Amino acid sequence: MTALILNAFFAFPLTSSAQAPGSLDLSFDTDGKVTTSIGTSNDEGRSVAIQSDGKIVVAGQSYNGTNYDFAVVRYNANGSLDNTFDTDGKVTTAIGTGNDAGRSVAIQSDGKIVVVGSSVNGSYANYAVVRYNTNGSLDNTFDTDGKVITAVGAYGDEGYGIVIQNDGKIVVAGTSSTGGAEAFSLIRYNANGSLDNTFDTDGKVTTPTGFNSNLYGRALAIQSDGKILVAGFMQDLSIFDFALIRYNTNGSLDITFDTDGIVTTDIGNFWEEGHSIAIQTDGKILVAGESENAFNYEFALVRYNTNGSLDNSFDTDGIVTTSVGSGDDEAYDLAIQSDGKILVVGGSSNGSNYDFGLARYNINGSLDNTFDTDGKVTTSIGTAFDHAYSVAIQSDGKIVVVGQSQNGANFNIALARYNNTSTIGINETDNQSTEIKVYPNPTYNNLTIELGQPAKNFNVKIISLTGQILFENFYQSSSKINIDTKQLASGIYMAYLKDDESSTYIKFIKE
Repeated sequence: MTALILNAFFAFPLTSSAQAPGSLDLSFDTDGKVTTSIGTSNDEGRSVAIQSDGKIVVAGQSYNGTNYDFAVVRYNANGSLDNTFDTDGKVTTAIGTGNDAGRSVAIQSDGKIVVVGSSVNGSYANYAVVRYNTNGSLDNTFDTDGKVITAVGAYGDEGYGIVIQNDGKIVVAGTSSTGGAEAFSLIRYNANGSLDNTFDTDGKVTTPTGFNSNLYGRALAIQSDGKILVAGFMQDLSIFDFALIRYNTNGSLDITFDTDGIVTTDIGNFWEEGHSIAIQTDGKILVAGESENAFNYEFALVRYNTNGSLDNSFDTDGIVTTSVGSGDDEAYDLAIQSDGKILVVGGSSNGSNYDFGLARYNINGSLDNTFDTDGKVTTSIGTAFDHAYSVAIQSDGKIVVVGQSQNGANFNIALARYNNTSTIGINETDNQSTEIKVYPNPTYNNLTIELGQPAKNFNVKIISLTGQILFENFYQSSSKINIDTKQLASGIYMAYLKDDESSTYIKFIKE
């Protein structure tokens, strides 16, 4: 079999460069990484969303010399700034008289961009929501000036999460200080920016705990039945645990969720914080954050059943912790791929400073060893501190991670894009480049072969490592082929691909 592979490569001269899952996507600004400076000092990317046209929207904050403003940046799919967005791809918005911090972004079905965070106007911060038109201008149909400030707690609020309902209503979540304690808080707005009075009579909900306890809301998700999940953490004296609360569509606590609507989860020693939430297609709930072990902090990932109980099919107890770097690791966001695999991103200490940190898990909670061989990736971007805060998956499966990077004295917005499937670029005899994608890899029931452009007289074989041809077909002209792999036994196989100009072998795994 080895001779056959070598003969095939020599008979059809080609140069192929594999881009494995977890590797930087070199088609993104030539090295897979982009940094952007906006203001006179520090800038921070906190959230990312992908438009339907593939453009990348990042929200965060930028220092204007006196205080911080909301910042929104839009990139083209290749990583360059989109100059159709406020002429230079960058927009800053002052809201209150003090610091403004954008923390989460969502894109409406009409393409308008909504950012939630907080704004200081006087002594305390309040919820701040800003809506932009597709060209980056403020949307004056949203509360007349595109900006809404809402006070919930008596002593300040911080907005962290946003979801747009199917009916266009906007739900935001975070933390409110009620006087002596911190509480989960939720607000629902109508599409025009007014408070939705069908949501707990005034559009606002707070959920405190008992004496000496605080609840900090950090992220939210909406189930297919409209119920709202908010994730974060609870502080009880010096102990911090994951916290998860489910609300009915009218804002009341859902008592079918662990009998009172509230679930807390103790993971490690004293300190655990939940920062992100996602819902699987089967309704199970994932929360990611950080957990303290005996030495440092690790990525923490917890999966709950739909009733709020821990899912024991996920690493036997519903809880997974992962050390990514050599020091502290802090997870801030997660995303679920179309194949069910779970991506978690955050900051990872390399001993002297922080890098972008990623981990990918299989559906059962084990690390996915097809992702950079051990399921973990760290990426240094600037000269010092780098930290990832948000992740989004493009329609082609590529992974976009956003955060901040220190380069000298200041921080900039930082992006990195990673490959998600095994791809091979083939230089054909006419020097034209064609990209071949074979995914998912590992595969379960179906293997897809996708070509960058239609190939003529295309031959496909699936070959075992013993040389047995298990599948063969000929296609006169095709750019995308689906192969049923249900009958293959678990193991390693080769896909042999040949057209009129060149050929190659690609290894894949059947699980």
